[in-house]
Amino acid sequence: MYITLSKSMTSKVTWWHIGAIMLTNAVVVVAEFPASGYNIQPETPAPDFLSSPLNVTFRRGELAVLRCSVYNLGTKTVVWRRHEHSFPLTSGTMTVVADDRIQIGHVDFKNQWDLMIKNVQPEDEGVYECQVASTNRNIRRLVSLTVIDSKAEVMEITISGEQYVERGEPVTLHCNVTGQHYTPDEIDWFRNGEKVTSERHRGVKLLKQLSMAHKTFTSILSIDKATMKDSGVYVCRSSNMHIANTKVHVLSGKDTAETSNKKRGTYHDGYADEQVLSDQVKSSASTIRQATFAFICLCTLLMFTYCYK
Repeated sequence: MYITLSKSMTSKVTWWHIGAIMLTNAVVVVAEFPASGYNIQPETPAPDFLSSPLNVTFRRGELAVLRCSVYNLGTKTVVWRRHEHSFPLTSGTMTVVADDRIQIGHVDFKNQWDLMIKNVQPEDEGVYECQVASTNRNIRRLVSLTVIDSKAEVMEITISGEQYVERGEPVTLHCNVTGQHYTPDEIDWFRNGEKVTSERHRGVKLLKQLSMAHKTFTSILSIDKATMKDSGVYVCRSSNMHIANTKVHVLSGKDTAETSNKKRGTYHDGYADEQVLSDQVKSSASTIRQATFAFICLCTLLMFTYCYK
């Protein structure tokens, strides 16, 4: 009886040890092989669009550029189409329509896939769709294109009026350009036909202000201390060739009184010459009277001297 019980206990202990050893080996094997060893791939992030303008405006004949930047594109393809049409305009870098004005602006290893339309026309106006080709058509971005006929554009340009300043005083001129649909790209200044820049003219500053809400472009020309050479006709010209002009008078010290009278409306042409002539006549008359009086006194003195000899 004793021998039989001992053998049974020995058998149980042996199987328990074998089971523990097998479990330990399984844990070691699993620990030595990471998840990547079982071809488990991490989930690829979905393509997404980077920020870019959704409404763009160009003038007739310009190069229209519709921006589209895609992040995490991977091996997928970017397709451009007009929103109301089903057939594409471009696929990747290829143009798939018979229009040589249309092409894709793309650089290798860049996120940009811009639709470019050369010599854009009013009939090109509309909504365009930048789409990532996939089973999910929701990966898309809509860009609205507006085309303006520049000939029909009405633009107003104004400049501050004629100015009189003393030498050494500051000069400030404002040029405002207001458009119906858009503002000009640039405003240039000229003095007596020569272009004015802050780099070439010491003491001259050019400040630009743009208001998209009011479609207004303002350029401010300022001179710290005016000199006589700063006098002249100033012209401001917008990039679409609209112009306005004014005249600046820089005065020396002797001109100040005359200019003040002119500003008050009491100055008239020829007044200064008349005043000078009158002063000269008065001075001459006084000199003649003094000479005549001296001559009479001398004659009287000579007569008394002759009589008492």
